[in-house]
Amino acid sequence: YLLWMAIPFAGTGVFCFVVPDWSMGAKVAYAAITYTLFSMVYTAVNLPYSGLMGVISPNSAQRTELAQFRFMGSYSGSLFIALAVTPLVSVLGGGNEQRGYLLTASLFAVVAATLFLITFLTTRERLQPIERESSQVLTDLKDLAANRAVLVLFVSSLLFFIGIALHLATVPFYFKYYVRDSYSLFGWTLSAENMIGPYFTVSSLFLLFGVFATGRIARRFGKIRAYISLLTMASLAWAAQYFVPAASVSTLFAIEAVGALLAGPLDAIAFAMFADAADHSEWKTGRRATGLVMAVASFGRKAGWAVGGALGGFMLAWYGYMPNEAQSPETIDGIRLMLTWVPAVAGLLGGAVLLFYPLSERKVREISLALQASR
Repeated sequence: YLLWMAIPFAGTGVFCFVVPDWSMGAKVAYAAITYTLFSMVYTAVNLPYSGLMGVISPNSAQRTELAQFRFMGSYSGSLFIALAVTPLVSVLGGGNEQRGYLLTASLFAVVAATLFLITFLTTRERLQPIERESSQVLTDLKDLAANRAVLVLFVSSLLFFIGIALHLATVPFYFKYYVRDSYSLFGWTLSAENMIGPYFTVSSLFLLFGVFATGRIARRFGKIRAYISLLTMASLAWAAQYFVPAASVSTLFAIEAVGALLAGPLDAIAFAMFADAADHSEWKTGRRATGLVMAVASFGRKAGWAVGGALGGFMLAWYGYMPNEAQSPETIDGIRLMLTWVPAVAGLLGGAVLLFYPLSERKVREISLALQASR
């Protein structure tokens, strides 16, 4: 999949930024079709990439390290794109923004395809499934439905990403309608709306710092205890932002940095636990379905983003939000809750669900040894 889908992934990504000289209706249809194709090809290359972690090594600790390096790259790439896109569009476009975005997307597409091909050439699937016969999709789905570890991780991820999506979606409204005025931010005076970009940058940067500690934290405390503890503390950091006055933006940024630092290892630990859950399924059934388990992991994340984004729109309407107008005190307080307590509750519920996760570190080691003996 990495070999055959790398080039289509790059090509469909570039097509999304081509603007044909058609009518508006045709342009909208073109955009919908190309983006749908891009999303399908992205799934075809990303799910196998995610599943690699589960078949490169049978060792749970090594998988955690693999997940750590994966998200070090992911967060670094996201931060680089956030900082580099605008300058690249300006330089490559030479004043033509449309051309600038097309050339920037083309550059990123070439880099992405090259990196996927390098991954294909430099990795090897070392784990072979116990059962060599092909299994039926219905059988795999039944096995999945009976796997409590996968279901618990799915629900926890869904809740966590609902919280993240709502928190991040609310940031522009929070600064525009609650902070509103210009304040000093660590010595720099910025208008409220000009603080939105730095806020996202601080969050992304400290997520990256946090992921560097993933392996050490998981080894010291165990994955499940580390995940629950970090998610709980990150959620409480979200909640703490509710009590920050509008003028105390430096405090707001500091709390966001702490929350992001605590949340940094969560993605890597979660994917390592999904790989453990795939082992658990194979140990119970004799059939390995790493790809399906990772598809569930990916779906939980994407569904969380979708639900969290939609929830933001519903809650704004519920609190009486009117765009580009002075908001009522009730609406402003609702926006503050959307940034803080509501995501915090979602995160705390996600941590509570993991109390039902059935795989201890000792159990994971026992399953790994049993599977190695079977192979």
